Amino acid sequence: MTLTNLMRNRRCLFYASNLFLHRRQRRHKARINRYLNFRDVFIGTLKPFNIIKTKIFFSKVSCSHFSSIMIFDSIQSKLFWTVLLYYFSVILGVAFRREENGHAQIFFQIKQGVRSQREAFISLRAKTSIQCAVFCLDEKTCKSLNYAEYASVKHGQENCELHNETKNDDGNPLEFLKDDRYTFYQIPGASHKPEKRQKIENATEQANTPSLNRSCLDHFNHGSKTSGYYTIFNGIKVHRVVYCDMESEPGSVWTLIMSFVRENKDVDSFRSKAMYERSPQNNSTPNWAKYRMKRFLMYVIKNTTTHWRVTCSFPQYGVNVNTDYVRAAFADFDLMDEFNDECKNVSHISVMGQSCSECTAHWSQGNGSAPHIAAVDEKDVCDIKSDKSGNNYFGAYENYNATFRCTENRTSTTNYWFGAYV
Repeated sequence: MTLTNLMRNRRCLFYASNLFLHRRQRRHKARINRYLNFRDVFIGTLKPFNIIKTKIFFSKVSCSHFSSIMIFDSIQSKLFWTVLLYYFSVILGVAFRREENGHAQIFFQIKQGVRSQREAFISLRAKTSIQCAVFCLDEKTCKSLNYAEYASVKHGQENCELHNETKNDDGNPLEFLKDDRYTFYQIPGASHKPEKRQKIENATEQANTPSLNRSCLDHFNHGSKTSGYYTIFNGIKVHRVVYCDMESEPGSVWTLIMSFVRENKDVDSFRSKAMYERSPQNNSTPNWAKYRMKRFLMYVIKNTTTHWRVTCSFPQYGVNVNTDYVRAAFADFDLMDEFNDECKNVSHISVMGQSCSECTAHWSQGNGSAPHIAAVDEKDVCDIKSDKSGNNYFGAYENYNATFRCTENRTSTTNYWFGAYV
């Protein structure tokens, strides 16, 4: 019986009213009529929410229970309306729960134990299937995804693969590999037609040859050689402005991911949020004082790059690899992972008066902190030795060193970049 039919079933209500004493029959029939009028108004309020289609089941006993309530109400009228409101709260609660579950089910169709063979247009790490699904829903062109449990893949390997088509390049249906680690999710009714690509006017000196630039490296390869602000395409049609450095380190191209001045060191995005957490700042307007890219776009950029680096006060000093600088390969040290007091492999580092290449440094990220090197009184098992000052370097500046270029004055900046070599 549907909610609409239940409310339209006057027989149950009139059956109850006939049990009343004759001297109160008219009064209770009037109350029934008032209820029926309320029912019509109630149904009218539900129509916009499509709740009246929800199925609510009641046993035959419900009618006798309802009758008992109405009889008792002849003695205590307030109790009738209290119980009536309770019935409505139960009905609405079940209705909304079923309606909510119905919407949840239309988001994805699921195939367990298989993995689509189509090449992902974005691959990243997700701690839960919900997080992976959110990545897909955030990306307007995402049509389906492969997800494997976080613990079932090798450390550093992506377990969330997003697809922008639900067919193979030849137009045939997707083929699947049996893989018990993975679950395939597809949005029902997703279009197989490619999105129309938008033409966006250049932000700095967009190259004329490409119809689609997904990264600073694309702009470089298509003829741009000057550092500045460029428009890149996130997926297929969504465009973002980013800052590209094409000149500071010849042979490489870098995208600014995060930058902040010492004055903003206590903002959560720069103090307590790991890089894999959501905490954007001025995502659409890259700047040196208070900027952190949206997490999803970070993963998009990461998939087009091979390295990351941190520079200090880049607008003032540019890059000096021998002074307060670090660079690492994602394959050796993934900045988007969690790490706690670990010796991590870096390609080159200069900090605390020490420099080395292809060596290790003591890094932490997660559990309420942004990435940083903590100079604490620990055993010196890494190549870069702690100065035992208790200061933090390259971020999470609970304590800082006034001679460190990133924190030497209130306008000094810490700059995080993702990049690749050409």
